[in-house]
Amino acid sequence: MQRRTTATYLLFHFFQDFALVYPVYLIYFQETGLSYLQLSWLLAIWGVAVLLVEVPSGLIADLWSRKWSLVIGMLLKGAGFLVWLVRPDFAGFAVGFMLWGFQEAICTGTTEALLYDMLKDSEEESRFVEISGKGVFVGRIGVVVSVLLGGWVFSVAPALVMVASAVSMAVAALCAGLLVQPLAARRGVPHTAGFRVHLRAVLASVRAAAGVKGMLPLVLFGSLSVVVYGVLDEYDFLFAQHRGVPLALVGVWGAGRFILEGLGAGLAHRLERLLGLQSPVRLAGWMTAAGLLLCVGVLGDSRALLGFYFGFFAMMAAAEVIFQGWVQHRVESAGRATISSAVSFVYEAFGLGLVLLAGPVAEISGLTGLFVFGAVVVTVSSVLFTLSFFVART
Repeated sequence: MQRRTTATYLLFHFFQDFALVYPVYLIYFQETGLSYLQLSWLLAIWGVAVLLVEVPSGLIADLWSRKWSLVIGMLLKGAGFLVWLVRPDFAGFAVGFMLWGFQEAICTGTTEALLYDMLKDSEEESRFVEISGKGVFVGRIGVVVSVLLGGWVFSVAPALVMVASAVSMAVAALCAGLLVQPLAARRGVPHTAGFRVHLRAVLASVRAAAGVKGMLPLVLFGSLSVVVYGVLDEYDFLFAQHRGVPLALVGVWGAGRFILEGLGAGLAHRLERLLGLQSPVRLAGWMTAAGLLLCVGVLGDSRALLGFYFGFFAMMAAAEVIFQGWVQHRVESAGRATISSAVSFVYEAFGLGLVLLAGPVAEISGLTGLFVFGAVVVTVSSVLFTLSFFVART
């Protein structure tokens, strides 16, 4: 893939995640008088919007255009931030979250499908994990900058946070529009072919993916394993306070973790080659080791052991990129976005279920118990991931 195209793809990832509103939107909601119950409803609205649109958006991207789907998705997210600005009440926040949820559904799966086929055009699909990992790394840098600057900008001019975030999404949409539509997507069926022919090509590729031995259980258990670190991410700042980190340094704690996640994803291709993590068995072993590190990090009394805690997030970020690559290498171009979105649907559904479980677990056993529970889920699902591979092979 040409350097210019790669740079545009990385810029898309940066601006997609560069939103000054990230660290302050819950504060903004509370300042308008919303209760904790209303905040939980808003987060649930976001999750439902993602699940409703996830698979249909992938199918539309395959039948129409993956590139322009990304453009529309980013514009929807930017519009959501502007809705928050002009309608600062529960209804406005709900509409904004729905638009953001639609963007999440449109872009997850479609982004990976677009990247893989762009690489495939230049016979560089083996670099998917490398380029995808770099994209995640650059995106995490965007989040870090947002976390470090968002609070300060909000204290000076709250409206500027919304406007700047919307502008960043517009820039991400522009970057997506500059990407090259892959030949595989354009020549999957002739331009003169009817909608039914194109749809049959997509469905045929979906059936082919479903026919890959062990694909369904590996996707299920692999998604369950990698989604855990994303759920625990929501409780990371609370865990920092639980471990005695001063409030003024909590942002530094979070920025450090985001950077480590980015490094884990950015080094995923090197780890894949060095440790042979393209093998499901070895990848499962890697995720199991990450779960054990998390246990040691949260149960140990020494602050030095917190390095294991941060190591868990870095290792799982790498595992997520490698797992995505494993899926992409086993599906066909015609239905790539549909299949990727279906995998994302499984991921998001497990995430929603774990979020609903997290509250009761934390109430019963505290934050330490919650993170140990997450480590157990990672370990058990990794073992099932391994067993699924051996069952499929035999």
